Amino acid sequence: MKQNQNNIIIGIDTSCYTTSIAAISLDKKVIFNEKILLKVKKDSKGLRQSEAVFQHINNLGEIDSKIKSIINKYNIVGICASTKPRPIKNSYMPVFTVGYNFSKLCSTMIGCDLYETTHQENHIEASLLDNKLNKEKFLSVHMSGGTTEILLCTKNKESYDIEIVGGSKDISFGQLIDRVGVKMGYDFPCGKYIDENALNCESAIKQGLKTSVKEGYMNLSGLENQIDNIIGNCGKEYISKLVLDAVVRNMIKSIEHISKEYNIKDIVFAGGVSASKYISKELTNRLRKYKINAYFTKPEYATDNAVGCALIGVKKFENKSLNYK
Repeated sequence: MKQNQNNIIIGIDTSCYTTSIAAISLDKKVIFNEKILLKVKKDSKGLRQSEAVFQHINNLGEIDSKIKSIINKYNIVGICASTKPRPIKNSYMPVFTVGYNFSKLCSTMIGCDLYETTHQENHIEASLLDNKLNKEKFLSVHMSGGTTEILLCTKNKESYDIEIVGGSKDISFGQLIDRVGVKMGYDFPCGKYIDENALNCESAIKQGLKTSVKEGYMNLSGLENQIDNIIGNCGKEYISKLVLDAVVRNMIKSIEHISKEYNIKDIVFAGGVSASKYISKELTNRLRKYKINAYFTKPEYATDNAVGCALIGVKKFENKSLNYK
């Protein structure tokens, strides 16, 4: 099957808080990366699935002009959509059916192949795009609004075999950050406000929050309770720094244990929380003391996006092309 320079793959991801569409050339250059954040009411801590589904439908309607411009300039040879949160049995969220069904319609109308992947695999692939590490076997840390997981990734033909080897046993880092942020009066999602506060805080932390980590797994809900006890007595910048410092210390304890257990020194970070400048700087510097290499990607690839979907689509297209030879 001949591959010309105008051939591209479209990626589509409709997650809990972002409508995303991306286009990748077959030599893995990002042609297009469009995202629309879902709207969350003030003082709210999130969206119901039904509300998110409705917004995704409207957002995909708004993106149609962008898709038209791509069709006019490039030859779309495949569309790859995330169909569920994780590559495991019974993983399901209604929001992903919107992007998948939209992709089915587009692929039929365009006359191209339709490929499937998952939101988690999408994040991993996007985080690897501009990072040079051993991609045969590594640890991936997924830190987002709904997930805090440490994953053992082993390369297979089209993507990666993924095994959960650590993470949070209760709430996620994203939930902790957003809950504290809403209590301090910030709009959801609160990550950018908390990150900016922490970076601007010049006060040294007198006593960090108590952490609970055992064999790579964390309990984070206790951190929120500790913050509740002091939130009225400290400034917003200091509270923000306390929270992100606790995120860093929990993660270091978990990664140090798992790195030793699996003898892996390369860690790639994905998910919206990993876009925090405070967290990326502190984790990189502190993990270096344990001779562990921390890899962070650009914020546009760390937060929800569809670039990873498109990259996986390229792999699936290439594998199909090889089968024709």
